[in-house]
Amino acid sequence: MFDKIMGRFEDFDMEKVMEVVNLVWNNREKFLDLIENLPKLLSETGESIESAGASAMKASVFLSGDEKGSPSAGELSEIAAGALDRCYKELNAAVKIMQNLGQELDDVRIPSIKPKYIEALGHRVVSGLDFGEEGLFDKAAGRLQDGSERLGAVSKDLRLVAKNLRDMGSVLTDTGKDLNDVGLQLKQSGGTLRSLSHLK
Repeated sequence: MFDKIMGRFEDFDMEKVMEVVNLVWNNREKFLDLIENLPKLLSETGESIESAGASAMKASVFLSGDEKGSPSAGELSEIAAGALDRCYKELNAAVKIMQNLGQELDDVRIPSIKPKYIEALGHRVVSGLDFGEEGLFDKAAGRLQDGSERLGAVSKDLRLVAKNLRDMGSVLTDTGKDLNDVGLQLKQSGGTLRSLSHLK
């Protein structure tokens, strides 16, 4: 039996084994200090990891909300997006009003009378009258039309921002949930590490 046991150690390099033994012997005080302080180090490290986990869980509340009624980032972005959607609808209504008003102003015509002239003996002489119509508010109607187009462009931008806010809110809420999971895992890992400090 002894031969069997010794046969297993034939491949060992005894010089390397002696180097390890000498290393441990020469640094025995450091190893003893490490062994003596290991429970304290495990406890402190465990507490730090648990604290980091608790902080991550608290931070996740700002992103994903909680049961106490704190809104999630998704809910807040949905509120903002809803407000932007309402602005979009109101601006589109204003655009239609401006377009209609511009068209109605453009349709307002007033009679016009212009003299006709001819040249007679080197002088310009009135030969008759031209009756017609002119737009009373031509420039105002054009400006209203231009303004309505710009408002339409702004309303489209608001709708795009609302969509992006919704997307961002969804991502932030998911990130908050993931952060909460990480916090839970950190707290568990810290607790496990801390419990190792009590082993005797």
